[in-house]
Amino acid sequence: MFEQDVAGLIKALRANKNDEQSVLRQALEETRKEIKHKDIEIKAAAVLKLVYLEMLGHSISFASFAIVECMSSTKYHIKSIGYLAASQCFDKETEVAVLVVNLVKKDLLSPPTPLFSTSPSSLTVAHLLSTLSAVSLLLTPSLARDLAPELISMLAHSRAQVRKQTMLVMWRVVKAWPGVVELSSGREERGQDPWVERLRERLADDDVGVVSATVNLICELARKDPRTYLPLAPELFGLLTASTNNWMLIKIIKLFAVLTPEEPRLVKKLVPPLTELIETTPAMSLLYECIQTSIVGGMLNGREGEALALTCVEKLKGFLEDVDQNLRYIALVALVKILPTHPNLVSIHHDTIMTCVDDPDMSIRMRALDLVEGMVDRRSLHPTVEKLMGHLRPSATTASAAAALKAQQTSTAGTPPAPAVLSTAYRTSLVALIIRMCSSSTYAHVSNFEWYLDILVELSYLSLTLPHDPSSSETSLGIKLKNQFIDVAARVKAIRPSAVRRMATLLGDETFMENGDAADVAEVLGAAAWICGEYCQELQDPRPVIASLFGSSTTTSVPSHIISLYVHNGVKVYASWLSALHENWDESDLEQVRSVTAALEGQLAACASNSDVELQERAAELGQLLELVRKGLDAPRPIAPPENGFGSSSTEPYDDDDGQGFASTSAPTRLPPSCLTLLSPMFFSHELNPVNPKAQGLVGVPEGLSLDLVIVPRTTSIKDELELDEVEEEVDDFGRPVGRPRGGEEEIVGEGRKKKGKGKAVGGKKSKRREVDEDPEEMARLKAERLERQRDDPYYVGSKSATPAEEDVDSIPIVKLDLNFGTAPAPPPPPRVPTPPPMVIDVDGELPEGMELGAGAGGGGGAPPVVETPEGETATTAKDVQATEGVVTKVVKKKKKDANGKPKKKKGEAGGTSTPTEAA
Repeated sequence: MFEQDVAGLIKALRANKNDEQSVLRQALEETRKEIKHKDIEIKAAAVLKLVYLEMLGHSISFASFAIVECMSSTKYHIKSIGYLAASQCFDKETEVAVLVVNLVKKDLLSPPTPLFSTSPSSLTVAHLLSTLSAVSLLLTPSLARDLAPELISMLAHSRAQVRKQTMLVMWRVVKAWPGVVELSSGREERGQDPWVERLRERLADDDVGVVSATVNLICELARKDPRTYLPLAPELFGLLTASTNNWMLIKIIKLFAVLTPEEPRLVKKLVPPLTELIETTPAMSLLYECIQTSIVGGMLNGREGEALALTCVEKLKGFLEDVDQNLRYIALVALVKILPTHPNLVSIHHDTIMTCVDDPDMSIRMRALDLVEGMVDRRSLHPTVEKLMGHLRPSATTASAAAALKAQQTSTAGTPPAPAVLSTAYRTSLVALIIRMCSSSTYAHVSNFEWYLDILVELSYLSLTLPHDPSSSETSLGIKLKNQFIDVAARVKAIRPSAVRRMATLLGDETFMENGDAADVAEVLGAAAWICGEYCQELQDPRPVIASLFGSSTTTSVPSHIISLYVHNGVKVYASWLSALHENWDESDLEQVRSVTAALEGQLAACASNSDVELQERAAELGQLLELVRKGLDAPRPIAPPENGFGSSSTEPYDDDDGQGFASTSAPTRLPPSCLTLLSPMFFSHELNPVNPKAQGLVGVPEGLSLDLVIVPRTTSIKDELELDEVEEEVDDFGRPVGRPRGGEEEIVGEGRKKKGKGKAVGGKKSKRREVDEDPEEMARLKAERLERQRDDPYYVGSKSATPAEEDVDSIPIVKLDLNFGTAPAPPPPPRVPTPPPMVIDVDGELPEGMELGAGAGGGGGAPPVVETPEGETATTAKDVQATEGVVTKVVKKKKKDANGKPKKKKGEAGGTSTPTEAA
């Protein structure tokens, strides 16, 4: 009846590649008959064929009982086939799972004979190891719970192979049933964790394989709960200093990287062995793990870690210069982590890192850019940005990145690789990186703002080819560029004339107008309009800007929110132009003003019909203002007093310089229209400047204002209001309440009776609304609910958490950088760039009038304001508030006075008076 074994089945499939399905159907029919045979050898061969067929996608659930029969065999090769089939085919829904549990328990608890035996019916250690291997694949939560006690007892088996295999199985047992670590063993009576003590015993095992398996188990478990395994640190440290197995050393070092944040005292203990390993080991994997652990564990901080940090950076330099792409990548990742604490050490390898920016591998390039952002300073900003701008310009993109990487790997030494085409996502991130580098620390690294404005303008043109992904959560490039233009113009007053000229050029550029429907470009145009409107006094001739802002193509090629900026700032430029004409008025300018005003009114009328509500409102309001200006132009104007002759302030009765006696009369000169100065006070009454982030906190509470006092007292209790709200009142077709008494009639509900009166209560007296005393507990509850609603309300300005988390200031590490390194070579200085004249940057921003930035920190002049308080309460001053908030204040000791009211003198003190500061 036996047709063929698994090897014959495989040969038959290879011989019939064109008709494999018929061979598979025939094999399934044969195995269905073979698994019913009484001979266990034939049944085992059929099960082995079914295992192969299951790998091809066929279901063998019909053979579950035959698999259990093979598992219960006493012959090793048949039992191994049964366990292999069970581990591959059985799951939680298998009906014979209960039989498997009992069978595995029986095999685990049966004492084995020597490792191997010639008797086919004897249970050897090989049987036990096969069972353990299969258990790791068969485990379910219920099976792990049932087998956990037996597996834990096998950790103390006399055979090292069994202990090793059991320790490896325990990882899957813990994953399937975490309760195994809580099983008691009697050690808990002595205050010991039984699970940790079992692991401690295996760490001291005589067999290296058992120790390696135990270290592997601890390393995996400590990732989730490192504090539990912290007591094993002494044994692990002993293995770190004594072991020569690189694999186990890597695991132990990874384990210490998890434990050091829980126990900072380990850092000082681990520095010497890690330094020795980093300096001596030739294994790249072990070297990188030592460096990674030194970084993550905080071993590079402080004066003690300077030598180790220098050693790590020198070793990583060798990684950067290696041809292996993987080593270069992991070196850049490690340097990114070292950069925040040791920027001077990383900057030594500035040139090597900059070469990685041109690498065809995009992952290496991105990590190098992370380093460049952290290394940039005032001297290196200009050359670094110019190098990155070379990647963005069109000449830098000629081939695909994948093709360039392949060309680099296959090219010879004399053939340079082709440059890479940069993806849109990479170029977008590059633009954002340039903006972050230049604007960091409020432009602390920018020495030439003319150059920076040119860079921003060029980035604006480059953004035309970088469409923004609407699904992305990051801020678009257009908004970032807009914020930079406005912020630079607001903070650096000396750059405003140059910024206005550049923005006026952008507004008149046809390239931007043609691409105005793109969101990024439109935001830049909005910034240009704002700068030209806010600082329009810097314009040489405002008329081209007015024409650009109110052009006929503006309303069709720009989004509505940008048109709102165009309209508002265009009228500001128009108002500034009118004010300038008023100062130097010429009657020939009247017709020009009328034509420009009429054109602006027409554009505003068109904008007033736009679907955007904000644009409608702005256009309607500004249109009314321009109508007043137009009417003022047509209004009669008084005649200007003559400069000389009669009627003037001159004392000469006539002027005969022309030889004609009396001065010659000419056409009367009229005063300029008064409407020319109508709009200017509305827009230029004060200058807009950046505001300091702490300005709102410096605004004091006005005297006499109590934020805790109820402004409008309640006339009814909260319970009555809730009852009234529950009653639904009927209304008629006109919305009037139905059933309410007319006039002053009231229904007064007494003790079970109704009484009606016309404006009067019982007894004939007029009814008055009685004020209900507020319950303090109820008011506190309502206030807490209101604060909670405001905290979650995104539209409520200034909402804060009711109970802010306290910052643990003591846990912040204090790093002192020692820059005097005799062994570290200094980086070559970059080429000298001519330094432009210094410009003042408004870093702090505006503060409330009369306030200084130091006032929030205990400084500021003047006496602290005193808030009036009721009798019996202590007045609270600003100094008390500062003391409550933890602000450091200056304490001056006051001298004691004698009976005459004069301050007492110390012994040996000279005569004379002294100020309180001198006395202190």
